[in-house]
Amino acid sequence: MREWLLRFGEIDVVEAWRRRLPPLLVELLFGLSCTVGMIAVRLAIDVVAPTAGPFSLIYPAVLISTLFGRWRAGLTTFVTAFLFAWYFVLPDPHSFRFAVAGDAARTVVNACSVLVILLFAEVFRGAVRRAASQRDAEIALRDLLLREIDHRMKNNFMIVGSLLELQRRRQPSEEAREALAAAAARIHSFTAAHQALYEDGGRLHDVAMGEYLRTLTRNIVDALFLPERIELRLDADDIMLPRDKAVSIGLVLNEAVTNAAKHAFGPDERGAITVAFHAEGADWRLCVADDGRGGAPPPATSTGLGSSLIVAFAERAGAQVVTERLDRGTRVVLSGRREASS
Repeated sequence: MREWLLRFGEIDVVEAWRRRLPPLLVELLFGLSCTVGMIAVRLAIDVVAPTAGPFSLIYPAVLISTLFGRWRAGLTTFVTAFLFAWYFVLPDPHSFRFAVAGDAARTVVNACSVLVILLFAEVFRGAVRRAASQRDAEIALRDLLLREIDHRMKNNFMIVGSLLELQRRRQPSEEAREALAAAAARIHSFTAAHQALYEDGGRLHDVAMGEYLRTLTRNIVDALFLPERIELRLDADDIMLPRDKAVSIGLVLNEAVTNAAKHAFGPDERGAITVAFHAEGADWRLCVADDGRGGAPPPATSTGLGSSLIVAFAERAGAQVVTERLDRGTRVVLSGRREASS
């Protein structure tokens, strides 16, 4: 509601029609349209109360015209509406003569009052426009700084990953090479999560999970260098979740897929890793399942880094994680609620 009111206060008819009509013409037309609206209301009032408050409707008409159409529109409304009320409403109707001696002074006072309203409405309109321009400039600067920080963060992730890859190639020990490869894969997946979540500066609080998980799984495939014989499938609902919760879910997804790719399939075995993310009411559920013959140990009992990270990220998401042994393969299920604290 507050956002709607702020946007309503920033309406500028001239800016909206600038590309179609000259600004001066837009101001004149808007001023005349406000006068026509005032006349329509005046005619409706005259049905029950003829000549009542001859100048009363000019005040809101000039105010609206100036706030949304600038001072020339307000002045146009003032002149046309004032002449209409003077000629058609004020006694003596259909004449500029004053039927009552005091009407001349009252007319001058009303005219001055309307001009004061026009002046202050224009001052207020200008202040609002300047504040809006300053706000937009600050937002643009903030977005520029955030993009720069995000770019540097992504570069740092990539440098660390590259250093791990370089160190892996120099290790004579197969066990050390495997550990460094796993660490590099995690760094690459963190880069993917960061890129999927933070490169869109408009999403400050909530994340569209369907789009996020699709981007993340594509990047995980590239980061893990999954062979063609292992297929990664995704089925995800498009729901909104808080960013911190989305990060944790993405990291659990990364670790579960990494564990499946590492443990579930033999050197020449073909198979698939299926990722499903669905929501029902306030509950959501992430499922990562493989159809391989191997499998990582359950996160709750394993001492491995990947399983430990799954448990830690699940706690951060305010969710429960369960690992199930299937007839063929393993399934990791993460479930939680949208409003659960992360």
